Amino acid sequence: MNKEKESMRFLVVAATTPEIKPLLLSLGHSEAKEPSMKTVHYHHVDIDILITGVGLMHTAYFMGKVLANNTYNLALQFGIAGSFRRDIAIGLTVNVVEEVVADLGAEDKENFLDALELHLLSPDQFPYQAGKLLNKTPDSAYGTSELKKVKGISVNKVHGYQHSIDKIIQKYQPDIESMEGAAFFYACLMERVPCLQIRTVSNYIEDRNKDRWNIPLAIENLNKIALNIIHHIIKH
Repeated sequence: MNKEKESMRFLVVAATTPEIKPLLLSLGHSEAKEPSMKTVHYHHVDIDILITGVGLMHTAYFMGKVLANNTYNLALQFGIAGSFRRDIAIGLTVNVVEEVVADLGAEDKENFLDALELHLLSPDQFPYQAGKLLNKTPDSAYGTSELKKVKGISVNKVHGYQHSIDKIIQKYQPDIESMEGAAFFYACLMERVPCLQIRTVSNYIEDRNKDRWNIPLAIENLNKIALNIIHHIIKH
C-alpha cells in the first residue's frame, strides 16, 4: 500500500447506530451512542464514524463541528429512507444526488411557500444551484456507479398523510425522503468535501402504516453495499 492510501481518511455519517450496526461490527467497532464520534483504523485507513442523531438540526451541528476540525478525502452518509415511487423497490439501495429542504418556509392557507419562494434564499447562492443542493462527486471512483441516482427531499416531519404527500410530490417531484440528507450535503458542499449519500428504501411514503415497512431488509442491504464501498475505496 502506497503512502497516499496510508494517509487516506474518510468520514462515515449516520443518524442512528442501528442503521449501520452491521458495518460497525465489520469495522471492529460495536459501541456507538447518539451522538458520538469514533475513529477506527481499518486496513491502514483511518475512518471517523459520526452518529449525529435524527434530524436536520442534529446533523448540521455535528457535521459543522467535525468538518471544522478535520480534513477528509471523502464523506459517506449511510441511512434508510422512504420512497415516493413504487418503481423503487423496498430494499433497493440508491445514490442520492440532489436534495431540497422541503419544510422550510411558510404556510399560505392551503399552500406551502418554501424559502426560495419567500425570497429568503438566493437560488444560486453557493452551494445552491437553482435552489437545490446537487452532488456532483464522481461516483465511479467509489464503486457506486451501478446504484440508481435519485432526488431526495429532507424534512423534520416525515410525510404520512396522502393529502400532504400529493402536495409535496406536485411541488418537488422527489424520489425519496429522509430527515438528514440536505444537512449532510450542505456541510460537505460548503467545505468542498467529496461526498456520497447512500440510502436503502425501507418503506413507501403513504398513509402511515409501519406494518408495511421492512427496516431489517433495508439495513441488511444498506450495510452490504456500505462495506463494499469502503473496500472499493481502500483497494483503488
